[in-house]
Amino acid sequence: ININSLGFRGDEFSKIKLDKTYRIFVVGSSPVFGYGATSDETTIPGFMQKFLNRTDFGFDIEVINSGVQAIRSDTELELVKQKLITFSPDLIIIYDGWNDLRSNISPNELKENWKDACEIGNENNFNTVISLQPIAGFGNKKLTEQESEYVKVGKNYSKKPLIESLSVYQHYAKNLSEIKTCAKTIDLSNVFDNETGTIYSDQGHVYDQGNAIVAKALYDTILPIILKNKEFNIFENE
Repeated sequence: ININSLGFRGDEFSKIKLDKTYRIFVVGSSPVFGYGATSDETTIPGFMQKFLNRTDFGFDIEVINSGVQAIRSDTELELVKQKLITFSPDLIIIYDGWNDLRSNISPNELKENWKDACEIGNENNFNTVISLQPIAGFGNKKLTEQESEYVKVGKNYSKKPLIESLSVYQHYAKNLSEIKTCAKTIDLSNVFDNETGTIYSDQGHVYDQGNAIVAKALYDTILPIILKNKEFNIFENE
């Protein structure tokens, strides 16, 4: 694990964004930071950088891992407001759900936090994408024996079985679909439904393969946003 001088996982980057650079921050808790990933490159942001590097956009793209252990939507807002906007983001992707659910954050409170995050982006001239993360037992994936055990033992911070909050998570997804002020929203709770092998390393963290699948789904979501910026030549005044 490499932590750069600005406190983020991954390689060094300039606090002042370089010319002709499109800067993306991926915000979330330990699944974004890459708990269990075998390298910086096999985290969700690491795989996204790899996928984006395959296309010549005519400008450089930076994907910065701003995952923080145990963070949730309210503290993510502070991270965005106090720190990330000072680095001139073009796009912020928020990957949420598990820690809010474990903290008993209500669907309405989470929705307001998401809306606030998008409003910060609108006010500061960057796009915001909100995504709801997958959790073992909360989608339609055929779970392996080990993954089924994770569902049985998974608890919230009040020590109650997390699976009892399935209806709350479904409400999270419904609320997410109703937000129209973000550049995009995406429900990833079913992103592993076609996978038969073991993806989860516990109820919310995944192995490298899972990170790659999530990263590809996020890549597909943000590609039209980046291409639109290319079409309108976001660097024409530089």
